[in-house]
Amino acid sequence: MDQKKINFTIAILVILLVIVMFIDRVVHFNGPARAAVIYMPFNGGLLTSEVFKEGMYLTWPWNTVYTFSTREQFVDKRLNIVVRNGVTVNVRINYRYAPVQDSLPIIFRKYGKRYDSVFVEPEIVYAIRETISSLSPEEIYSLKIDSITSSSFNLAKNRLREGNILVTDIYLLDIKLPPKVVAAIESKLQEEQLNQQYAFKEEVAKKDREIKIIEAAAIKKACDTISKGLTPEYIQYKQIEAFLKLSESPNSKTIIMPQNAKTPFILNTN
Repeated sequence: MDQKKINFTIAILVILLVIVMFIDRVVHFNGPARAAVIYMPFNGGLLTSEVFKEGMYLTWPWNTVYTFSTREQFVDKRLNIVVRNGVTVNVRINYRYAPVQDSLPIIFRKYGKRYDSVFVEPEIVYAIRETISSLSPEEIYSLKIDSITSSSFNLAKNRLREGNILVTDIYLLDIKLPPKVVAAIESKLQEEQLNQQYAFKEEVAKKDREIKIIEAAAIKKACDTISKGLTPEYIQYKQIEAFLKLSESPNSKTIIMPQNAKTPFILNTN
């Protein structure tokens, strides 16, 4: 074999070796729900005008590729939050989020590869703390979780939207107050219920008294009205009228009018 062929073979082997060594820095593949941004040290730094999506693409070997998942991410965790009166509550939350795919260069520049722990989680925690920490233990005990969840979700969604992150769900699955606080609240509620029952009974008794007073006044007024009309002459007239009717009956009777008496009486001789 002449020298030219040897040199050509060596050159081909060197090229193949270089290709093998740098193939993974030249040829790139993005799988399903994967996207990449490229940092080009010799051409302006981070490429912000393009995001490399699913499929194969080529870059120069000196460029650095950063890949991200574009799937919706799920997080489940517990938080300890201090509310009014210095009481600490334990809250279990889970939430779902995803980056805006075309904004990945901006997200990467501002928050880096771990944007989830640097930006997303702190904002979610802030929204939930902001909503719950302003409440008293009694309010937390009586409020429905759905109303707290809705307020937290709206606050987190607006804040994360500014960072090009979409929050699809936030759930507050459980809010635990300390057992002693729960016992105190329940005791207070029971006392309030008893007080309400007593107040209701007193109100009913008061109404009953008022009704009886009204009825008594009405009866007295009626009696006064009747008594004014019952003059001695009127009573005597009614007695005479009754005796006249009795005298008309077929049974024999004796009517006696004592001396100085105003009213006769009947003596039945049978």
